[in-house]
Amino acid sequence: RLLGHWGTSPGLSFIYAHLNRAIRLRDANVIYVCGPGHGGPAMVANTYLEGTYSELNPDIAMDEQGMRKLFRQFSFPGGIPSHAAPDVPGSIHEGGELGYSLSHAYGAAFDNPDLVVACIVGDGEAETGPLAAAWHSN
Repeated sequence: RLLGHWGTSPGLSFIYAHLNRAIRLRDANVIYVCGPGHGGPAMVANTYLEGTYSELNPDIAMDEQGMRKLFRQFSFPGGIPSHAAPDVPGSIHEGGELGYSLSHAYGAAFDNPDLVVACIVGDGEAETGPLAAAWHSN
């Protein structure tokens, strides 16, 4: 079943693919902070397709049965959330409440100056108080 806003998933996947290309070409240390809460399907799908999701969750294998299990647990009680959350490999951001992506990205960058932090700010969260305050960290 399709959840979230389909319009955000292609863009998030495009960025994810190109960040991975930069990581491979330049051996870069990168983290991707995904602000659009409804972009969770893209983040889960990308980590599954690259194999990281299955590495950290061996019960979700890279086969038809594993994919079926992943689909069934998505946005289901006791499963995984429909938004980008810390359950997603590499995620430090809880996307269920909008407005904190930029603060989390700044924190990651301040804590590790050698880390490239790619932060995507969603349109809905751009209108929140926490995000408005985070712009001032620049």
